[in-house]
Amino acid sequence: MSSLVSYALNGSVATVTLDDGKVNALSPAMQTDINAALDQAAQAAGSGEVKALVLAGNSRVFSGGFDLSVFASGDTESALGMLAGGFELAVRCLTFPVPVIMAATGPAIAMGSFLLLSGDHRVGSPKSRCQANEVAIGMTLPVAAIEIMRMRLTRAAFQRGISMAATFAGDAAIAGGWLDEIVEQGDVLTRAQEVAAEAAATLHTTAHVASKLKARADAVTAIRAGIDGLATEFAG
Repeated sequence: MSSLVSYALNGSVATVTLDDGKVNALSPAMQTDINAALDQAAQAAGSGEVKALVLAGNSRVFSGGFDLSVFASGDTESALGMLAGGFELAVRCLTFPVPVIMAATGPAIAMGSFLLLSGDHRVGSPKSRCQANEVAIGMTLPVAAIEIMRMRLTRAAFQRGISMAATFAGDAAIAGGWLDEIVEQGDVLTRAQEVAAEAAATLHTTAHVASKLKARADAVTAIRAGIDGLATEFAG
């Protein structure tokens, strides 16, 4: 599809792979390309061609988070747009019309970790380090990020993740709610596609999406309120 995102269809499973050649920064350009791939998958889901989606990183990382150069530019409008776009992507994954399987091919940091938390099933490896590192780099976590974490993490992991920028990997990532399973590094994408294929074959799509929308309604409302309040939250 582009130099940043690729789209592939195997049976009824669509795989969207992020690869900017570096750390998969969720820049405005990357967000645009991911949304284009999700548009393609959603359209195919509407016709019944796609029944599950895999969102994968490159061989180095799932995603290192937002493009910090946009924040450093001093362009407030661009920074707020990038923030809002990232959390809209998370909401889109949380409410996507087919199961979304995340392939954490490497670390998921900051917005990358919030995107990871927005999948229906998350497959990682021992190298899949999960961290909301904002307070370690002088940034305050947005309400939208906090609400995503609140929805998916255990109480202890939620508090440590926010206040201590705690890193979760291996069994701790599963116990804390960041990942659902861990396989060998080279098997992450294959395993994610296996989970997606099983979901495509066994789940009733309409029931799947209706059920997860009910289960996530309060969280999605809170995340959207956070998105709407970004300009006020970070004013000045």
